Amino acid sequence: MHVIATAGHVDHGKSALVRALTGMEPDRWEEEARRGMTIDLGYAWTLLPSGEEVAFVDVPGHERFATNMLAGVGPAPAAL
Repeated sequence: MHVIATAGHVDHGKSALVRALTGMEPDRWEEEARRGMTIDLGYAWTLLPSGEEVAFVDVPGHERFATNMLAGVGPAPAAL
């Protein structure tokens, strides 16, 4: 399995991109929907035509949630 983390500032479409690529909603908390921004790590995955699985770690892009962002991006071998 390949793991890719998102990277970027708030409102740059990271969650929307993950949603479009996987068909899954990466924002898990009601507060995220209310605020319109990711505040905690979100996860989504999809199968490629080759049968390989790709997982995405959707991370917050706001300085107030930098610790959550680092927790999600740190162990990922690739960022988007």
